[in-house]
Amino acid sequence: MITSEQFFAAKPHDAEQEIMADDLLVRVNALIDEAVAAGAFTRTVCPNTGTEISGSKGGAGDGGFRLPTTSTGRPNSSHKQAKAVDIFDPDESLEDWIDDTILEKHGLYRESPSDTLGWTHLTTRPPGSCRRTFKP
Repeated sequence: MITSEQFFAAKPHDAEQEIMADDLLVRVNALIDEAVAAGAFTRTVCPNTGTEISGSKGGAGDGGFRLPTTSTGRPNSSHKQAKAVDIFDPDESLEDWIDDTILEKHGLYRESPSDTLGWTHLTTRPPGSCRRTFKP
C-alpha cells in the first residue's frame, strides 16, 4: 500500500495538498488491489525509492509529490498538485491490465503506456481531452 508519507517523501506540503494526495492514494491503492486480486500485477518496490513509487536514484525525478521548484516534468505537472503518482511497473503488467473502464471505475486517468515505460502514471486530474488514457 502506498502511504502519504511515501508519496510526500518528507517534502514540505500544505493541508490542501495532503487532501489531494489522500484522495489520489485511496483511488490508486484500490486500483492496485483490484489488479493484484485479479492476478494481473504484483506490488514491487522500486530499488531507487524503496517504495512502490517509481523514481530516479536520489529522488530528484521521483514519481510522487514534486516541489514547485523541481525541474522534473512539466511546469503544471499534476505531481506538483499532489494529484499524480508513478507506480513502479517494470514488466508493464499493470499497464497491460488497465483499460479505460477500470480507470473510470476508480476515477483515474493515465498517461499513455508508450510514454511511461517501466512505470504507470495515474492521476485524478483529467487532461484537456478528458480521455482516460492520454498523450501529454
